[in-house]
Amino acid sequence: MEYKVGERVVHSREGLSTIKDMTSISGNEYFVVVSDKGDRENIYVLKNRTENIIRPIMSLEEANELINYMKSVEAEFISNTKQRRDQYRKRLLSGMVKDLAYLTKQLYFFNYYNSIGQVVKLGPTDLQMLKDAERVLYDELAISFGIDRDSVSQKVESLIK
Repeated sequence: MEYKVGERVVHSREGLSTIKDMTSISGNEYFVVVSDKGDRENIYVLKNRTENIIRPIMSLEEANELINYMKSVEAEFISNTKQRRDQYRKRLLSGMVKDLAYLTKQLYFFNYYNSIGQVVKLGPTDLQMLKDAERVLYDELAISFGIDRDSVSQKVESLIK
């Protein structure tokens, strides 16, 4: 994928970001990426290794397809804490938008509606990973849908019911 300076992208860990510059370090070409989160740290991404690290912001059509995918995601609770955290971490760091959607839907199930019919107590680490996935996904969906970030949660909730 070819990216340009000034282009907004999604960074797998940081979420919405902007390609600020391109630079060469020790003969390797890097994109200099800055997160929109506010910490303004430079993130160096090898120009020839962008896959699963940065990606374009999804289109409206892709956003609608993702919502349809979210409708199909079922509640899945892994009772083994280590296995659950490992799976959440793997999905969170994958850079794949469907993994973020999966985690966001799990947060919806367990935190808001507990639709699996059992008491689920997620620890702070699990909740933080799910909330990080939700933040990254909802920031991107706000741009894809062309709506205010504060309206995304309600829109998604109404569409996935």
